[in-house]
Amino acid sequence: MTKVAPSRPDMTALAPPPALLLTNRHASPSRTSTNHSSPADEDALQTDRLLLAKERQADREKTQDLSALLRDKERRVQQQLERCAGERGRRMEEQRRKEQQRRAAAEERRRQQQEAEKVRGHSTLSQRTT
Repeated sequence: MTKVAPSRPDMTALAPPPALLLTNRHASPSRTSTNHSSPADEDALQTDRLLLAKERQADREKTQDLSALLRDKERRVQQQLERCAGERGRRMEEQRRKEQQRRAAAEERRRQQQEAEKVRGHSTLSQRTT
């Protein structure tokens, strides 16, 4: 006959549950309700403890790896933001410089135009007085 172990405590099974049934995978085996234990049960407890310790270690390593990946990603994002800010600052400075040159050129043209009008005005006055 096939033995089917329960996947949840509230389910029924064709076979009795094993001597040690941990509902929480991180539950301490010492807190489970076993009054009498045989050497096989002690071996099973020791094996479960080792498996749990390995799982916890694997979980810690996975968490550390994910944290490192996240830190690297955040660092790259920060570097990209800094590059973009630098480029934006350079573009704004270039735009400001061009605008200043444009204003200076317009002012120079205005000044030259006034000078030309003044010269024409003097030459017209000179011609009238002569």
